[in-house]
Amino acid sequence: MTNKTYNLYFLSLFYAILITYIIPWTSIYHGDFLDIGNYLNRIEYLHVGGNEASHVGLSWLLSEPLWKYIIIGIGLIFDDYRLALYIISIIIVFFYSIFLFKRVESYIGMIFLFNPMFIDLVLSQVRSALAFSLLLLAYDLSSKKWSSIVAIISILIHASMPLFIVIYFLLSKLNKSVYPKKYYLVTIITALLFAIFMKYGVNILLTILGDRHAGYENTIAGASLSYSIVWFAIGIFVATFATFENENDRIIAGYAIIMTSFFFFSSIMGNFAQRYVALTMPLIIISISYLPKHYRQGTYVLFFMYILLMFKYKLANV
Repeated sequence: MTNKTYNLYFLSLFYAILITYIIPWTSIYHGDFLDIGNYLNRIEYLHVGGNEASHVGLSWLLSEPLWKYIIIGIGLIFDDYRLALYIISIIIVFFYSIFLFKRVESYIGMIFLFNPMFIDLVLSQVRSALAFSLLLLAYDLSSKKWSSIVAIISILIHASMPLFIVIYFLLSKLNKSVYPKKYYLVTIITALLFAIFMKYGVNILLTILGDRHAGYENTIAGASLSYSIVWFAIGIFVATFATFENENDRIIAGYAIIMTSFFFFSSIMGNFAQRYVALTMPLIIISISYLPKHYRQGTYVLFFMYILLMFKYKLANV
């Protein structure tokens, strides 16, 4: 291991511990994160022998079986279940940070990951964050065999991961066959179709498959248009002005454009979609770095001011 790699790992671990465990978010927010109670209750329920529905075939895959085994393992190994969830959050941010700090200056990554959406993701929506952090790891692995194994593990933790994998392969295909500016137009259209499907099609599909997530999106209010338009603006800036050195850069930028546009279109339709921006936050930060210097600096300023407004709004509503 080179000194550069060692420093990357050390910095990523330090940052992960800092923003998940050292900073007292529960004191700052006057309470624990929304989903934590559900996790703790399920850990205790399974630990004392509680039974859950059995699944076979595709229904088994959608039931996220590996996450269930992780939950059972926490009950067997840890006395303090909350500490176990903090450890998972540290692992999540560690993988996210390594992926990001390899591609942008570490201080840029640390500043812009430090925002309420990402904090809520890694400390509340632990299951989806863990699964996507493994997809980021799979992307960076040089071995196709191990990359595929890690991707499969992520699917067994969260049932939405195949969607992110499909988007990656779609972008890879488009990258080889579509002219650059048309490529970005296609990504925006893809985001619109994705939003329409999530609004009208996904619940029908999940109901047919008998999945427990059917109807879940309808129970959560969508974000306001003013909240999502900044992300859409960032996506449009990247689509219009970004420059790239290789096709992997274009895939990352295309991913960022799809997710920021999807958030915007979903907010128009009243769907909850900010989690998708939170999950792909490193890709958005990296895509900003592809902008020419004056556009990049202006976008960083816009992003930073937006983060301050997010914290102000969050703290005003605790």
